[in-house]
Amino acid sequence: MKKIICLILTVAATGCVQAQNFQEWKVTLKAVDDDGQPVTNAQAWVAYGIPPSAQRSKDWDKVEGLTDDSGIFVAEHQDTGSYSLGIHIRKAGYYPTDHVYDLGATYTQEIWNPNLTMVLKKIGEPIAMYAKKEETKMPKDNESVGFDLMAGDWIAPYGTGKSPDVFFTVHRKISSPQEFDADLKLTFPNAGDGVAIVPPAPETGSPLVMPRYATETGYQPALSWSYHNFTETSAPASGYFFRVRTVLDSSGNVQSALYGKIQGDVRFYVGTKAPRAGIGFQYYLNPTPNSRNVEFDPKQNLLGGLQSYEQVTAP
Repeated sequence: MKKIICLILTVAATGCVQAQNFQEWKVTLKAVDDDGQPVTNAQAWVAYGIPPSAQRSKDWDKVEGLTDDSGIFVAEHQDTGSYSLGIHIRKAGYYPTDHVYDLGATYTQEIWNPNLTMVLKKIGEPIAMYAKKEETKMPKDNESVGFDLMAGDWIAPYGTGKSPDVFFTVHRKISSPQEFDADLKLTFPNAGDGVAIVPPAPETGSPLVMPRYATETGYQPALSWSYHNFTETSAPASGYFFRVRTVLDSSGNVQSALYGKIQGDVRFYVGTKAPRAGIGFQYYLNPTPNSRNVEFDPKQNLLGGLQSYEQVTAP
């Protein structure tokens, strides 16, 4: 779980101000692209909190400027009592990058004078996709239930879906709210369908979390998440690529398939006191056969009629 902090990226340190010895902080930023090359003339700013006052309409301020020929921007200021700094970099043709940097409650020279490298990922070829933040209850335990990614719903009779792209199956053995075993299994209807794990990666502050293209190989036909009491036994992941609606030729090679991604892990809610378990996941499906491009254009969601909490805004 990500640490919850009292800092909104666009307005740093709001509500995080306390009295302390006001020392000077100095942040040296280096903006680089996907290949590690400097990004010049990018807009950069470091936001910090200031004590609220009747004379001020805001409780934050910022030091701002442009990165130089080496991609460097330096911001410094005598501290006004904020625990954290909001760091932001923007340039046309790149995804924005945002980062929260913790100063801590007391001055430490090394921590208060950081050198930070920030990655600005280039905007590639974002496309229209079926994308949704799904939070749902499992229709039944101990039964494989199909989910239609293009419909964004369970297949009939549990929903409006018509073609199962994936199957979810939940098994639960609950002795008490503290003693239970449960597992969630993901399977597929077609030979050649599958899921590929994307290992955890360092956070860059970019909304483009996963690679732009789904892997061509490495898909496995099933994946499971398991809990024993409150201990998860599944391997962590930053996301998954999947291949569905696969058609194989006579030699077993992929002739046609649709590719997509699940960004972040699949959330499994055991529901020890509930009649049904729950799952949650954020998925993207490219509708073009054999195209492995999974860089989404949030302005071109092929799933219409979504509620605000179901909308996907990240590429």
